[in-house]
Amino acid sequence: MRRFLILLAFAIFGLGGSTVASATMCNIDFTAQISQKAYDFGIILPNTVIINQTYNGTPGADDVFSGFNYTYTSTGGTYLHWTSPQTPIGFGTQIHVGWTTTTNECPKCVTGFFTDINGNKIPGTDVSLLAINHNGIANNGCSTPITIRNLYGACLPKAISLAGLNRTNTELISQLQFLSDGATLQPGADLPFPLPAGTACGAYVYKYDVVNQPNALITPWVQLP
Repeated sequence: MRRFLILLAFAIFGLGGSTVASATMCNIDFTAQISQKAYDFGIILPNTVIINQTYNGTPGADDVFSGFNYTYTSTGGTYLHWTSPQTPIGFGTQIHVGWTTTTNECPKCVTGFFTDINGNKIPGTDVSLLAINHNGIANNGCSTPITIRNLYGACLPKAISLAGLNRTNTELISQLQFLSDGATLQPGADLPFPLPAGTACGAYVYKYDVVNQPNALITPWVQLP
């Protein structure tokens, strides 16, 4: 296993579940802070990728989506659209979305927004967060400063499934170690993250909070091989 600085992440198996292929997995918890009712949620990845797995939320913990599709934007990005939640999304609603790609990465900037009953973006509901690359560096590729707080990580004996990468996985939660208070990254800035302690790590999981976003409380979860 590569022993370098790594970071972060986004993801019904627990740690003892079936063995899964080692891959970068991106999962995000959102708690909506919007005043207008929303019906779907969209995420824009800045590059053109093929999505090979998605996660739509955990029953009993999230407002689970029953539909998903993705398309390519005219600017070379990939639009991920989660649709048909169990109930309309309002202030305080918790949603959880996750994905993996054939390029095996989470991009340097992820932007998102809530959509109306017709699937159109609701103006003023944007969210932004940064992700990680394989050398364990958080690169802020967004156009605004991103503040991350409360970084935790875990060294796992083997990779877990995309569906297991979330706050309801109590076995995973019990293995998280506090690593850093976090920092504010200006556009273009980089921040290395430390490895969690452990030996014979088959995968690393990171989770942290993205704060000071007006439209959602955000907690990304990421698994790195």
